[in-house]
Amino acid sequence: MKRIVSLILALMLTLSLCACGEKEAEQVDLTAFYETLFTGDDAPMMMEADADMLDTIYPGLTEIPRVQTVAYTAAISLVPAEVVLIEVENADDVSKVEDILRARISYQVDDLGAWYPATLESWKNNSEVVSVGNYVALFVADTKDAMVESFRALF
Repeated sequence: MKRIVSLILALMLTLSLCACGEKEAEQVDLTAFYETLFTGDDAPMMMEADADMLDTIYPGLTEIPRVQTVAYTAAISLVPAEVVLIEVENADDVSKVEDILRARISYQVDDLGAWYPATLESWKNNSEVVSVGNYVALFVADTKDAMVESFRALF
C-alpha cells in the first residue's frame, strides 16, 4: 500500500511540475535584430526615423501604444531600403500598424512617392509587411525575403 501511495504522490508531483513549466513569451530585442539585417560593404546608408519623421511618413503610428519601435529609412531617396520593426502593447493594435505600414507602400507605389523607376520597382516587388504576435515589421530591400524569414525565425 505504501508503494502505491508513494507512486501516486510521485506522479502527482511530476504532473504539477509539468503544469508549472509553461514558458512565458520572451521579448525580442528589435534593435539587436535590426543590426543583423544590413551587413557588409554593400549595405545601404540608413538613418533612424525620429518622432517627427515617424509622424510624417507613418501617419497615426505614434498614437498607437508601442513597447518597441525601430524605424530606419535609406539616407538617399534613390536607394530603396526601409525597415520598421514594432512591438505593440495590445494585440488589437497589430492590424492598425499593418494598415499604416501598407499605406506607406501604397504611397510609394501608387502615389509615386518613389518616383525613380528603379526605386518604384523595388517598392513594388521588394516590400512586405509581416506580423507575428504583437510584433509587426515592414521590410523594403532586395534581401526582403531573407529578412522576413529571419524575422519569423525569432519566434
